[in-house]
Amino acid sequence: MTGSILLEDHPIWDTGTFDLHIDRRIEIGVSAEQARRAVNYFVHMDISTQMYAETPTLALRQDEQVTWRVPVHLTFPSFGDVGCVGYVHVDAVTGEVDQSAEALEVIKHDATELALRFTSPATHRS
Repeated sequence: MTGSILLEDHPIWDTGTFDLHIDRRIEIGVSAEQARRAVNYFVHMDISTQMYAETPTLALRQDEQVTWRVPVHLTFPSFGDVGCVGYVHVDAVTGEVDQSAEALEVIKHDATELALRFTSPATHRS
């Protein structure tokens, strides 16, 4: 199996050397495709049908939880895909989708900001 693993919520080092030792057996109970489909369903039902899930990355979080980090993109009929508006995490063992208020607010906020770039100034109200 090939792919990438994201070490999420870990400190960012600007320069220098650090040691990284990972000795962990991880059992994946939910495939990347299953996670992508679950997020697609979630965003269509709870946020907007103008959003869709892209290819997930396996993430090892600082709290040791292993999740699929699924990018959510915004699309408009006249433009197509206009960009990523956030990420939804899916537990890689149980398949539970993170539906936290914090995650939803970030996606909604970023989608609104991105959408404003693609709308006419005449449509904005003061």
